Amino acid sequence: MDTSEKRFESDIESFLVSEAGGYEQFSYLNPDGHRIQKYVYDKEKAIYPEVLVNFIARSQPKAWARYQKYYGDDAPEKLYRRFQTSVQENGLLHVLKYGIEDMGIKLKVCFFKPESDLNEEQNELYKQNILGCTRQFSYSKLNNNTMDMVLSVNGIPVVALELKNQFMGQDVDCAIEQFKNDRDPKEFCFRLNQRFLVYFAVDLYNVFMTTSLSGAATRFMPFNQGSNGAGVTGGKGNPVNPDGYATSYLWEKVLQHDSLLDLINKFISFVKEKEEVERAGQIRLVEKSKLIFPRYHQFDVVNKVVADVRQFGAGKSYLIEHSAGSGKSNFIAWIMIHILLSTRER
Repeated sequence: MDTSEKRFESDIESFLVSEAGGYEQFSYLNPDGHRIQKYVYDKEKAIYPEVLVNFIARSQPKAWARYQKYYGDDAPEKLYRRFQTSVQENGLLHVLKYGIEDMGIKLKVCFFKPESDLNEEQNELYKQNILGCTRQFSYSKLNNNTMDMVLSVNGIPVVALELKNQFMGQDVDCAIEQFKNDRDPKEFCFRLNQRFLVYFAVDLYNVFMTTSLSGAATRFMPFNQGSNGAGVTGGKGNPVNPDGYATSYLWEKVLQHDSLLDLINKFISFVKEKEEVERAGQIRLVEKSKLIFPRYHQFDVVNKVVADVRQFGAGKSYLIEHSAGSGKSNFIAWIMIHILLSTRER
């Protein structure tokens, strides 16, 4: 049995680039065993420019033709500049949801799945999304560091994974330390709400996550199901998976193509909050920004409630047991967002 970290990485990639996973393989091994990048990642711009242009040209041909007519050969560079200006002004999450506008031309950088299969036009646009999976992702102009795996949406990197294997003497804590110590938060791609929306530390048995890198001060939170599975009383960790890895729910359920886009559209949020901070003996209110990404129990229960409502209709009562600090307000907000979006489309 191959117990190497590369095997673990390969198994995750194999699912993601399968029909069930819905991703395109952005890197591959050539006959000599060297990893080749299918598309060029621009480290200075922190995107795959070719992929973003291909997506827009394919999904919005009339708008892109107008854009090219206006800018000529400079259209790809102008697109990036407008994209980046919009990200700096509003954040990546906003741009992914609402797109950009330049010289009166509106361009979407992502399409989300319509609530009804009857909306053929929106379903076709949704199918144009290009979700990419890249192994050994080289992200920096300053060093040769790589991340084990990165997932991108239409050329924009949004998910980073560091993978560890207990058979090789490492575990999720090693991945967390790697994020804290070897990933400079000042790097362009690591700036909050500019590129990556979430970072996962993963081993064979546990998953932890964070939405912001702050060096040694980075706070990772567990993203496990619980020892008896999601929604069942138990201890920490994950149940044994007789069909694979204990952590396979991460890539099979959470990061799967449709699920990731649903997370971006309906779950992840960017908020600004005021916190009390003591400075020079005085308590002051300081505004802090953060991305909110659901914990696994939140992601699971919201999807279960929404699925039940879709099947049986509104009017039922639901009792959801919570522990202190489990995010009751977020549960309510996410359920309402799902229902409102569904109602608005219909």
